[in-house]
Amino acid sequence: MSGYGGQPPPGWQDPYGGQGHGAYGQDPYGRPPPGHGYGPPGVPHASVGNGGAIAALVCNILAVVMCCNVLAIAGIVTSAIALGKAPGDPRSLRTLTIWSWAILAGAMILEIALIILAVAAGWTTDSGSPDYTSTGV
Repeated sequence: MSGYGGQPPPGWQDPYGGQGHGAYGQDPYGRPPPGHGYGPPGVPHASVGNGGAIAALVCNILAVVMCCNVLAIAGIVTSAIALGKAPGDPRSLRTLTIWSWAILAGAMILEIALIILAVAAGWTTDSGSPDYTSTGV
């Protein structure tokens, strides 16, 4: 009923009973019936929180700093853009925050896969130490 994202205050009643006015419930001038689409005055907009975007920004920054994960830089950029859009565009805020988390998850999965590949390929062995198993000593 309300175009403001909230419910009408308790006890509020539509003065037109939810019905149109005029013949057959229509306005002879083509205007919509009063009270439809806008809600009662004084109903506030639903608040939009940006905590998810802030958390995504912090986690992406930590991924770059602690794990040397340069792919998370894209997550930092999308989180920062999401925080810039927070007051005026809640749909973009949500979409960019989801993308930021998805980029972080993809970057972490790729990093774990590279670590597993490095261990499996033997890139982590110390080549400077002598190998005593082949000499029989």
